Amino acid sequence: MAHVPPPVTGITISETQDTATLHRLAHATWHPTYQQILSPAQIDYMLEQLYTQESLRHQMQEGQTFLLLCHQGTPAAFAAFSLYHPAEQVYKLNKIYIHPEYQGKGYGRLLLNHVMARARALGGKHLELNVHRHNPAQHFYAKHGFEITQTVDIPFGPFTLHDYIMRRPL
Repeated sequence: MAHVPPPVTGITISETQDTATLHRLAHATWHPTYQQILSPAQIDYMLEQLYTQESLRHQMQEGQTFLLLCHQGTPAAFAAFSLYHPAEQVYKLNKIYIHPEYQGKGYGRLLLNHVMARARALGGKHLELNVHRHNPAQHFYAKHGFEITQTVDIPFGPFTLHDYIMRRPL
């Protein structure tokens, strides 16, 4: 697999299976990121469903590649992607989270570009993602070439995810 070095000194991006670090980053990120969008109960439920170490290991076994961005050796952000529609060579950006202390430094852009380069190197033609309709991150994705292709309501346990599906060519 090709490694695309980020153009920022002191930053590394590498594949990881360190579920403990991913768990810590998710728990530090979710409440500040989603407190204006989701109820505390929904945030806690989703963390319990998606970000236990066991759940993260299962996601890796199911084909998600996790990337960890470190700032001077300290874990600061992570992303995960996987092949979504093999026949169409569509990859999915499953996750991208930046620890609140590191937001606004361009790390989201670095991770997104890294995921796109990796998916393209694997033969990907498009990258797709889900984003909550009230999540300001949708503007970040639009700025990076993603377009809304669908509006969906997805049952998730006792909750419903109100998302846009966004896609961009690679």
